[in-house]
Parts: sequence; C-alpha cells; structure tokens
Amino acid sequence: MKRLTSTAALAASALFMTVTVAACGGNDDGGADGATGWAVSDCTQLVEPTNADQPAEGSTVEGTVAVAGAIDTAPIVSIQGDATPATSLSTTDLIPGSGQPVAAGAEVTVQYCGVGLTSRRVFDSSWSRGEPITFPLAGVIAGWQEGIPGMEPGGRRLLVIPGDLAYGDNPPPGSGILPGETLVFVVDLLNTP
Repeated sequence: MKRLTSTAALAASALFMTVTVAACGGNDDGGADGATGWAVSDCTQLVEPTNADQPAEGSTVEGTVAVAGAIDTAPIVSIQGDATPATSLSTTDLIPGSGQPVAAGAEVTVQYCGVGLTSRRVFDSSWSRGEPITFPLAGVIAGWQEGIPGMEPGGRRLLVIPGDLAYGDNPPPGSGILPGETLVFVVDLLNTP
C-alpha cells in the first residue's frame, strides 16, 4: 500500500478542490446502521473507529459530534450512531484563539482532521502525516471557505459541513468519502502569514 502517496493525494484533493456541485444531504449507506453508540476516532490514524457507549473522556459535545483533546494535540472525534446529515454549515469554537482573525481568502497554516458523519471514519488528517499544511482558503471546499474566516490563531474550531458545501455527490475517488456525505472537521489554526 502506498500510504504516503495516497495520503498526499487525498490531502491535495481534500484541500485544493473547490466544489461547484450542489447536492442534497446525506446517504444511508455505510455508517452506524441505526446504532445509538458512539464511533470514536483518534486523528493520529486513518483506521476504523472504535465503538463505545460514550464519547471520548473529556469531550466537548456539540449535538451528535464530540471532540476531546487539548490544542497542539491530535483530537479524538466521536460521532453518535444516530447522527443525521447536516442541512447547513455549523461552526463551533472549541478553544478560542487570539489575535488577528482570518479574512476570507487568506492563506492559513492548520492542523486538521476530517471524519465522515455517515461512514464515521477519519478520511484525512494532517495529524496522521505528522505536519501541518498551508494553503489559501480560496482553493478549498466551500465549507472551509465559509467556516474558517473569523477564526483566530491558536484556536480550535469544529466544522460540520453538509454535503453540498463539501464534495456533493462526487467525492474524490479513493477518499473514503461517501456521495453527499456530511463532513466533520476539527481545525487548529496555527497562523496566518
């Protein structure tokens, strides 16, 4: 398996594609099959989540998504089994930052983890690659273009992005993202140049 090549390609696809396809909500394929427990994913690995009765210890719970971990450490993302697709973008500052807020279209340096709400799997994570990434917001999915501005350096933000603001019905091949899937990102903003 060419993990570095496929991970790099996925990162490039996930962060440098602008979505122009409009699509509706989620998909019933894969995922929890109606389970009410939690799928818990460590963002340092691209592996199947573990099933648990509760989200990870110390989590901040936002609806059916929970995030644990301190800034500068890989988050642990838990998704409840009965989570339903998002219909609008949701942003939550889990850890506030300070300083100059990110402007629309700015270039940013971040650590991030992406989890599919339906599949309940980590599909991409800069933490798993061991290094942050720098990119202009103008070149990423609409959910990031709309969800990152206003964030301050040193902060951690939770983005729950509906499929139509992510990859719609045409996710990058081999990404593990389901067609129309709601995506959950935990983003640590390191700096803005």
